[in-house]
Amino acid sequence: MIKLEVLNTAAKGKQFKLKPGFTIGSGDGCTIRAQHPSLQPVHARFVEDQGRITVEVGTKEAHVTVNGKDVLQHQLRHRDELVVGPLRLRVIDEAQVSHAALKLDMLLDEFDSDQGGEVYDFAKEDLFYLVQKDPGLKRALNFVIPSKDRFIDQAQVFLARLVKGLGMDEPQVDAFMTCTKELILNAHRHGHKYDETKRIVIRWRDLGEKVQLSIEDQGPGFDHRTVLAGVNEKDAASAARERYLAGGFGGLGFKLITKMSETLSYNDPGNIVTFSVRKKAPTED
Repeated sequence: MIKLEVLNTAAKGKQFKLKPGFTIGSGDGCTIRAQHPSLQPVHARFVEDQGRITVEVGTKEAHVTVNGKDVLQHQLRHRDELVVGPLRLRVIDEAQVSHAALKLDMLLDEFDSDQGGEVYDFAKEDLFYLVQKDPGLKRALNFVIPSKDRFIDQAQVFLARLVKGLGMDEPQVDAFMTCTKELILNAHRHGHKYDETKRIVIRWRDLGEKVQLSIEDQGPGFDHRTVLAGVNEKDAASAARERYLAGGFGGLGFKLITKMSETLSYNDPGNIVTFSVRKKAPTED
């Protein structure tokens, strides 16, 4: 059975059985009906194509995105995420997973994705309040901050509150916050060259046994492969000195991050970094 789960609005969590003839729009007779300026009378319809359910736009004025991409027609798969007007929806194919594994499967897919989902403006919205109002945001939250010291400090306080509410071992909290501080400051100092007109996107994920953070700046990136290789091959002080003289990232910070994080990875250009830290400190044998 294929279902659509609503991910936002007052209907969040509600599921609809998906079958040919299912429609979303503002007009009478739509299976999911909502009044919104962005919704056409029949905004999206669902049809059967070669035994699979396909979503297609209802009119040329309508826009439907699947996994962040604007589509005219798309054959749906388990865990696809759709945006139809103001609605965010997830496809659930119950034939693919057991009911017991369904939630975990969806969570892992959502958490492992660095992209997608609403990006909140930290400077305009009270995220401290929002995460209390919507506990789901404690598990997965994307937000953007101006590249300014004041907002960087406030974002760190906010992330510290999130991580301290998870029952993590104290050394692991310290490790997470140290990596967070170093990498956000790297984005501001090195990625943006202290340009306060730029913005930093932060993506937080609670992955169950570990927490993950992704930090994206608007800079051109850097040769992270060479830097990380140099950190691993040389002592921290030598690596830091060479990078400082070259006007680049400090090896001392990277040495610390690679030691404290469980995973550390960059996208190809080097302007998005993702790291994770386990909630529990490793036990000594």
